[in-house]
Amino acid sequence: MDSFQVIENLRLSESTFKLRTERPNVPIRAGQCFSVGTKDLGINREYSMYSAAEDEFIDFLIREVADGIVTPALGRCKPGDLVEIGGPYGEFCLPVLAVAEDSFVFIASGTGIAPFHSFVKTFPSLNYTLYHGIRYEDERYEADDYEASRYVAAVSQPVSGRGERITAVLSRAELNPDSHYYLCGNRQMITDTVQILRDRGVPGGRIFMETFF
Repeated sequence: MDSFQVIENLRLSESTFKLRTERPNVPIRAGQCFSVGTKDLGINREYSMYSAAEDEFIDFLIREVADGIVTPALGRCKPGDLVEIGGPYGEFCLPVLAVAEDSFVFIASGTGIAPFHSFVKTFPSLNYTLYHGIRYEDERYEADDYEASRYVAAVSQPVSGRGERITAVLSRAELNPDSHYYLCGNRQMITDTVQILRDRGVPGGRIFMETFF
């Protein structure tokens, strides 16, 4: 586990921040994750990369857990502080040969949007639709980074009006069984979404999952 300097720590919502660090000098693919922590704690957590694979830095999208150990410490980091980073790990990546020709559907809850942000930044010509399940309006993290017609947010607890969950949106959406489906977020969302996809005739071989919690 090597140490890298924090470049920026930017609050995106009341509970979520974007941590930018120096980039490890290793090959990185969009969709991979890293083990991140502070040296004094001796504890690390895994976070998907939020930035593009070829950026000169690495961004992590992190939701701070009030009674947690690692996330509050990372949330207090300032530019110049050192964090420990190990990796990259994982195979939650796009098939390179399919990127130029096939269509992709990304389905996320909360900060599970991180690998999809990395995909979009890494592959600017990607044919995608992104469904994002969030609790509050301010959790549309950097939504301007996506084409407006390709980003669909489902807000379950809006300030005004009636909210809905991402599974309700998916239940009435047009879902092409020939697309590649990537799911990232909480376990219940993934379980419910897989059932929706299978009911719509999406083959299991076109469904890819990464469960955060």
